[in-house]
Amino acid sequence: MSKILNSTVSQSTIVMMVIEIIICLFLPIALAVWIIKRRSYPEKGSTPVFFIGMAIFVLFAGILEDPFRGIARQFQHTPWLYALYGALLAGVFEEVGRWFGFKWIQRRIPQKAKTPETPFLYGLGHGGIEMMLGGGLAMFSNVLFAMTINSGALAKLMTKTPTSARAGIVTAVKQLTGMSGWTVSLSLLERLLALTIQIALSLVVWLIVVNRKQWFWMLMPVGLHAFIDFPAALSQTGALSVTVTELLLVVQTVIVVAFVYWLWRREKPSSTVSA
Repeated sequence: MSKILNSTVSQSTIVMMVIEIIICLFLPIALAVWIIKRRSYPEKGSTPVFFIGMAIFVLFAGILEDPFRGIARQFQHTPWLYALYGALLAGVFEEVGRWFGFKWIQRRIPQKAKTPETPFLYGLGHGGIEMMLGGGLAMFSNVLFAMTINSGALAKLMTKTPTSARAGIVTAVKQLTGMSGWTVSLSLLERLLALTIQIALSLVVWLIVVNRKQWFWMLMPVGLHAFIDFPAALSQTGALSVTVTELLLVVQTVIVVAFVYWLWRREKPSSTVSA
């Protein structure tokens, strides 16, 4: 225990965490503002599209999906099944939610329904809130705890903590002190790639909605989402290392973005302007 109490978080790790916080909290907003001011025609109605993306993510991925996550515990001893269930669960809820989001935009903000910046703004809202919560705010709590560890106040904190909760603190300390600037940079890379994927998937669902495709076309974004999430879910079981997972994510992102670009060139509505 004394070794844990005397451990510290490196300054390079804290610096990288602060950088991640700044990027995760402000990048989606900055990109949305740029699109609204420079690329939105008409500009009116663009801001609500961004916030609809945020609201749909919170509702479908944060609230409606939550009761079904506990079922994954039944597959804990079968890593591939656990990962497959988690990946498909996220794919179904997020992509169905995205479909409802674009349908809502069609009805409530019809002037933005077919403008090509709409899926980008929606994707920045959908992926941006995920980035802010999962990257920015989560990392902010890590920075605060890292400062507590480095200030030498950990021993005092442990004395005030019930015995039953001390194991959790010890685990958190080991995780933080075991991190490096490199591992935090991998986390930031993951957040940036996830935002890219969310924009790409938003473009796919937008094409399905504006082109009035039949329901089975939604299997495409659900499958793409599951394809992306499967290695990450598998890594949660310890079957894949963090480094391998991040490398796979880079390759997957390139594949998905290339496919979505091809789909955009093939399926874009005739009324849109080519990017």
